[in-house]
Amino acid sequence: MRNSNDGFTLAELVVSISLVGVLMSFAIPSYQSNVHATQRQTNVSNMEIVRTTFMMYWQEGHMIGNPNFPPQPENNQMDLEFKAHLLPDGRMVNDLFSGELPFNTNNNPFYYYVQSDTSETGFVTQVIIIVDEDEDSPSYEEEVIGEV
Repeated sequence: MRNSNDGFTLAELVVSISLVGVLMSFAIPSYQSNVHATQRQTNVSNMEIVRTTFMMYWQEGHMIGNPNFPPQPENNQMDLEFKAHLLPDGRMVNDLFSGELPFNTNNNPFYYYVQSDTSETGFVTQVIIIVDEDEDSPSYEEEVIGEV
């Protein structure tokens, strides 16, 4: 007579491993998709933080009669050199943020552009564009725009 506490048979073990494999084949792509979507949203949120901070800097300058955005970097990248750039009020660009100037989830800098446009009525509109130009980033070519 067979004892019921001998363990699994080889057939039971193969079936169990097969079931786990099938379940994992559904779980892994879903997990990767969720990671990609989360990284994309993190990058967009970081670009929005930069936009909001630069808009607040413009507003502070406007209150004292000198409205401007931080200067556009020569290479358009908000990299380590840009973080240390000295602004007219004596602060560095990195000092505008409560922490550090945010980068994307690949730890690469965003790109920053400033454009001015004069309308037919003579009003000057200034636009800042923060864009992720990292080809390996989940938010590649997405941009956040601020306008005053």
